[in-house]
Amino acid sequence: MILAVILLTSLMAGCIGGKTEVSHSPAGEISSGTPSVSSTASSKFQQYPREELLKNIKRIHQFSFLENTSVELNIVAERGNFTQNSNATAIYHRRGYIDLEGKRADINTTTITFPGGTSVFTRTIIVGGDFYVFFGGRWIKLTNNSHAFLNNILNMTWKYNIINLTGRYLLGKPFREAFKNGTQLLYYNITNEDLRTIAEAFLRGDANPTFNVTNGVLELRFRNGVLIGGRMGYHMNVHIQGEYFGEQVNVYEAGNVYDEFVVFDINIKKRVNPPELERA
Repeated sequence: MILAVILLTSLMAGCIGGKTEVSHSPAGEISSGTPSVSSTASSKFQQYPREELLKNIKRIHQFSFLENTSVELNIVAERGNFTQNSNATAIYHRRGYIDLEGKRADINTTTITFPGGTSVFTRTIIVGGDFYVFFGGRWIKLTNNSHAFLNNILNMTWKYNIINLTGRYLLGKPFREAFKNGTQLLYYNITNEDLRTIAEAFLRGDANPTFNVTNGVLELRFRNGVLIGGRMGYHMNVHIQGEYFGEQVNVYEAGNVYDEFVVFDINIKKRVNPPELERA
């Protein structure tokens, strides 16, 4: 049952949600076209007011990203008089592209679960309101009319992607700011509403769990006024009820989610076609 919940998160296209070091190149100022890439020494980088950062975010129409997420959970399963305690970890490696104007996305996700080290590859393509998933060697097409939870995921893809989420938080004042090695850092407490909305999109499915998400912190990283990445962390409690061979089963999961992402190829438009024209 834990895998049913964890695997649903890989369907979330480009949403922030491990803490893995990822190298990146500093990006230059955003123009109406493709931004330049600068190799200027860190001493020449400067801080920008939030108003300028927000203007640059609003100029982003397409972007690519790398994202690494780890979910570490303690699990208690109860069935009758039997109780089992265990720990589980899921690690997600995502590489994707999102076209905010064209409403198209192409996300590759590799999910590794422990114990066991099982690795699963999925590819997600979104074209308008159509949602395609490559899983288990075949493509599955879903539409927002065929699955109740899918409409929520599609809305989340466009509202809670890296760029739109950053723009919303830049409207407010961060609780902390820093400037290190040419990188401007802004820290925000994630609102309970946003945490719950993100968790609902991740977890809502056939299992229909109840959950609580707390202690969310978002770090945004800018260089020369351009978003280059960030991190997120939060705590999660999940309760799943179900039946197993006619017996009531309760599963309680508690743990932390850590996420780090890098943004690149800003405003570089890429081709995204339905999978009938593509290979995974």
